[in-house]
Amino acid sequence: MPTVAPRAVIDSTSAKPRPGAKVVLSHPGTGPFVQHAARALQEAGLLAAYVTSFHYDRNSALGKFLRSAMGLVRSDAELQLSRRAITEVPLELVHSHPTPEIIRMAAVKGMDPITTDRVWEVTEKWFDRIVADRHVPGADAVYGYEHACLATFEAAKRQGARCIYEMPITHHATTADYLQEEFARFPSAQGARDVHLRRLAGRRNLRKDRELELSDMVVCNSSFTRESLVRAGIAKEKIIMVPLGAPAVWSGDEKRSAGPFVFLSAGTQSVRKGVHYLLDAWRRLGPWHDMELWLVGEMALPPELVADLPGTVVMRRSLPRPELFELYRRAGALVFPSLCEGFGMVITEAMSQGLPVITTANTAGPDFIEHGRSGFLVPIRDADRLAETMRWCFEHPGQMEEVSRAAKRAAARWQWSDYRAGLGRAVLDFLQQPKTTLER
Repeated sequence: MPTVAPRAVIDSTSAKPRPGAKVVLSHPGTGPFVQHAARALQEAGLLAAYVTSFHYDRNSALGKFLRSAMGLVRSDAELQLSRRAITEVPLELVHSHPTPEIIRMAAVKGMDPITTDRVWEVTEKWFDRIVADRHVPGADAVYGYEHACLATFEAAKRQGARCIYEMPITHHATTADYLQEEFARFPSAQGARDVHLRRLAGRRNLRKDRELELSDMVVCNSSFTRESLVRAGIAKEKIIMVPLGAPAVWSGDEKRSAGPFVFLSAGTQSVRKGVHYLLDAWRRLGPWHDMELWLVGEMALPPELVADLPGTVVMRRSLPRPELFELYRRAGALVFPSLCEGFGMVITEAMSQGLPVITTANTAGPDFIEHGRSGFLVPIRDADRLAETMRWCFEHPGQMEEVSRAAKRAAARWQWSDYRAGLGRAVLDFLQQPKTTLER
C-alpha cells in the first residue's frame, strides 16, 4: 500500500475539528483529484464550500442552454459537457463562477497555443480574485492549488485563516531542470510554446513561490514531488504526502483479448512525458508483427520527432473516459516514461483495469509498483531499457497475466476512499494543532 508522510495519519482517527471549523476549497477545474479532495473535507466535517468556475449541471438553466447550443454543432454535446460534471460533492456545497471559464473556452476556440496560454493566465487570476473577495471572509482555512490561489491566501492571512496548498505537480525548479537538460539534448523538441513558457517562467514562478511562502501546510501526492519540495527548501514539517487514489478495480478476466499487442501511451504526448523516448524505443523494437503503438492525447511533440514511425501506430487526440478505460482493459501495457511527474493518474487508472504499467521513478510509480511483479520501473532517458522491457512484455504473455493480477491487487489497496480518509485525517490533525511561528 502507498505510504503517506507521518503527519498524514498519526493517531488522528478520532480527531475532531475545533467547533465550527470551515474550510473553503477552490480550484477553477473539476478534475477527479479536486473533487475527491473536496469530498475528503466534506467527509471530515470541514467543507464549507467547493468553489470552482464552470461545472455542468444538466438540470440547471445554464446546463440546458449549453447542451442545446452545443448540440447544434456537436452530436456528443452531453458527453463533452459531462466531463465538467461534479459527482463527488453535494451541489449545495458547490459555488460556481462560470463567467471566466466560459469566456476562456469561447475565446480560445481556434487560437494558437501561445494566445490560449495567455487567456488561461488572465482567467485563472480573475477566478482567484473572485474567491478572495467573496468566499474567504469567515473561513477558518482555505485550500488552494498552484498558481490559482495567491489572492485567496493573501486575503486569508489578513483575517488569520490558515492556508493549505496542494501541489499536484513537482516544484517548478525540478521541472525546469529536467526540461532545460532535455531541450539541450534535443533542440528540435522545443517549440514556440516552450519558448513562450520559459520567457514567462520567472514571473509565474515568483507567484508560485509566494503561494508556497504563505502556505501553512503543503499537500503533495507522490514521493517524487515531496523530494522536489524538500530540494527547493520547503520546510519538511509543512509537507504531507497523500497519494491519489485508484479508480474502482475492474472485476473482469485478466487475459488479454486476441489481436495485436497494444502498447498504449495516454495523456499529453510531450517531451516532459518522455514520449520521444518511447518513439525511439518503438523504432528499436522491430519487427512489429502482432503489435501496435497507440498514442492517445494531444500531440505536443514537433512533427519531425513523430515522422516515419514504423509498424502500426494509431494516434488519437483524445478518447471519452469510458472508451479510454475499455482500451486499458484490452491493451497489453501502458508505457509512461515520464521525465518529471507530480503523480501520473494514468498509472493507477491502468493498474485498476489490470493493465501492467511501464514507467519511471520520476512519477508515482515507486509508490504503487513493485518492479517485475506489479509493473515495471525503468530509468529515465533510456530507450534501450525501455525497448527491452517492452519486448519482454510482448514475449511473455503468461507472466504478464500474473503482473496484471498483481497490478489490480496493488490498486485495490489504495482506492479513492483511502485517499480521502488519509487527507481528511491530515487536515483534521493540522487544524487541531496550535498555530506555529511559521503561520503567524
